[in-house]
Amino acid sequence: MSTNPKQQVALIAFSTFLAAFSLGSIINFTDPTTGSWVTFTFFYASLFIFCLGLFTLIGLGLRQKLSPGHYVKNLGNSFRQGFFVGFLIVFSFLLLSKSLLFWWVEASLILFLATVEAFLNLKV
Repeated sequence: MSTNPKQQVALIAFSTFLAAFSLGSIINFTDPTTGSWVTFTFFYASLFIFCLGLFTLIGLGLRQKLSPGHYVKNLGNSFRQGFFVGFLIVFSFLLLSKSLLFWWVEASLILFLATVEAFLNLKV
């Protein structure tokens, strides 16, 4: 386990690249009409890892540009918010594939995740 935050960011960037490659391969080389549950499991897992890494790196870059100096705290906050955005995207795709995605379901999910984020940011 790497303890250096710079190594952790490099590991996140590398795993994001691998997840993007996996996601692209799944999209290009599989047929969704004949795909098994294993194919969809790998699709959603690689989509989640890609979104998690991408939004973690974007969030960390913006946080470091706006408030430099708190690298580890910024990395933790960016990772948590990247997790929430990745969960939102994957869950939305899953609902869309089952024809259960409506605007009020998506709004409820966004409101729920915003509430969890606000609860985690409380300074008690």
